[in-house]
Amino acid sequence: MRTWKLGFTCFLIVMMFLTGCETSGGSTPEGTQNAGASSGEAAGSGEKVLKVRFYDDPAGFDPANIFRIENENIAFNIFSGLTTYDSKTGAIIPDLAESWETSDNQTWKFQLRKGVKWQKGYGEFTSADVLYSYNRILDPATASPYAAEFNNVESFEAPDAHTFVVKLKKPDGNFLHQVANYHQGQIVKKEAVEEFGDKIRWNPVGTGPYAAEKIDPTSEIVLVRHEEYYKGPAPISKLVFSIMKDDATATIALQNGEIDLLMRTNREENLDTLEKAGFKMNRVDNYAVSLKVFNLEHPILSNPKVRQAWAHAVDFQAIAEGVTPNLQMGAANLMPEWMEGYSKNVPVYEYNPEKAKQLLQAAGYANGIKIKNLATSATGVTDQMQLEQEYLKAVGIELEFELVDTPTFNQKRNRGEFETATRLLPAVNPDMILFSFLHPDNISPKGLNGARYNNPEVTGKLEAVRAEIDPEKRKVLYEEIQKIAMTELPYLPTFGGNVFWPSKPNIDGVVINKLAQVNFYEVDIK
Repeated sequence: MRTWKLGFTCFLIVMMFLTGCETSGGSTPEGTQNAGASSGEAAGSGEKVLKVRFYDDPAGFDPANIFRIENENIAFNIFSGLTTYDSKTGAIIPDLAESWETSDNQTWKFQLRKGVKWQKGYGEFTSADVLYSYNRILDPATASPYAAEFNNVESFEAPDAHTFVVKLKKPDGNFLHQVANYHQGQIVKKEAVEEFGDKIRWNPVGTGPYAAEKIDPTSEIVLVRHEEYYKGPAPISKLVFSIMKDDATATIALQNGEIDLLMRTNREENLDTLEKAGFKMNRVDNYAVSLKVFNLEHPILSNPKVRQAWAHAVDFQAIAEGVTPNLQMGAANLMPEWMEGYSKNVPVYEYNPEKAKQLLQAAGYANGIKIKNLATSATGVTDQMQLEQEYLKAVGIELEFELVDTPTFNQKRNRGEFETATRLLPAVNPDMILFSFLHPDNISPKGLNGARYNNPEVTGKLEAVRAEIDPEKRKVLYEEIQKIAMTELPYLPTFGGNVFWPSKPNIDGVVINKLAQVNFYEVDIK
């Protein structure tokens, strides 16, 4: 367990930034506490319309290369997978596949639903659509960062219109997660991809409960109910996502009745304001872990002592308590505590600036180092980032911030073109995190292993745990992987995150799952 105590100097730093936050705004505008404002119907139509805040520039909705939670929320409601997740429990449940069977976790046979309709008149869903979608992910020309998710696949087969068979090279008890309604598991329509070409990310076509009606990257995204959705039409006929980057502006818009639901808010003062005003505070706690990604090809960061010094230099728990106590907490592992396979038996990096200095000296950098951190200009240099910078400065690490627009940030991070960066990967199963970050098949730009970490011992254990059926043996392997990863520290856990989607009291059914997504098919306006 980290020791979360802040020295006097660092305490003053925290207070300095808190004072800045308190004086920069956040008071409730007079006359705007309107939690019960009427909404939800288009004038004279009787149709329910939900107005949602979208908090960043959209980056497109092609499952082959989609990134960032806000975009994934849109895709989650447009597309379907063979399987999907129960919103409340995270359990795998049927989606386009109504059933499946396997006797050995190596050959998986899926029976597909009949009569499923594509949006926008693209006909009926068949196994040919699944075959096309998965082969598209594997096609080098697609350059999907999720291609490695299918590296264990021996073959995909579509023996008839409603049967799909996957043969794996090795048994994998977690395979159902790889074909779920998330990233590479989302099924696309060949004819739509061919029609729109490289513009398909702005013209997504799926089989989910909502279809894209309008996508204006500068202002709004409009989804309309898919009337032929296989579960039946959704309660709400239209979802209007208005792009509002500023949290304070979005908070006022909710209070004034201009929107009904905030897709995330990241400022403590806004949460306090809305809760006091009686808005519903839809939330999920500790859903994922933010990681500091160290590029191990960098001549300085390649030394594990430098990375360990960084870990001892920064008190992330103190930063969270001082700046974002409702939104974050310090993290001590790559995986959140609720996840299967999580282990507390890993190296501990308590806040210890003297130890950090000793490690830097042992690494040959007694006079200090200078490192750049890639970040997005959409968020800018946050209070958390400034405090981390001050902590590091105190031990001789000078941290500079390289701010770029969101699309450029995604491109550079995906290609591994950084010294340090941050990444947060919502996941339900441990393989999604451990394989994505630690297996060499996923080294950037092929996957999410931006650290370019490659330890043959860890690779062997990752592959063994996928094939292992015995739950106790799997638990041991997961623990061994976490121990090694937290010792060598290619990724430094920084914060565990809570997510809030405040809404008007009459918005019902907003359940944020462990991927930080909301299934709008379950949402209604009462």
